Amino acid sequence: MLTASQKTEIYQSLKKEILSVLDNEFDRVAQMASIACLASQAFESWFWTGFYIVDQVKKAQGVDELVVGPYQGTLGCLRIDFKRGVCGAAARERTTQIVPDVHAFPGHIACDSRTNSEIVVPVFDKAGELIAVFDVDSESYSTFDETDREHLEDILAAVFSA
Repeated sequence: MLTASQKTEIYQSLKKEILSVLDNEFDRVAQMASIACLASQAFESWFWTGFYIVDQVKKAQGVDELVVGPYQGTLGCLRIDFKRGVCGAAARERTTQIVPDVHAFPGHIACDSRTNSEIVVPVFDKAGELIAVFDVDSESYSTFDETDREHLEDILAAVFSA
């Protein structure tokens, strides 16, 4: 298990790399694909790293649903209702969800049975609208903490909200 200072060092390097790669890149899919790739390579304990995007067509029909976006890892759930799972909770509540044991989370969706802990960060555009959630899964319990929350929120805001 990494210490907070080890994680911080990795995140600082990751943020610099992401901002450098995405300099003058404004396409959301390219941004999300690059973040998922670079972030997944930064931490050995992460086995699924990626985005679930707010489905704008469904939203226009009054349905709150996420659809899988760019990611690294095993096959993800294709669609997630805002009422279900950790990703749904992050989207619905618009707050980061840190789950040390997904099996204890009411309504957890087991897209991959190897997941034991998870962090899901809501992603907002410049206008403050929810555009996606960033989801990271680990096979280990209690992988994620406030250090992860702080740095992931910072990186995602720097790319999508700044």
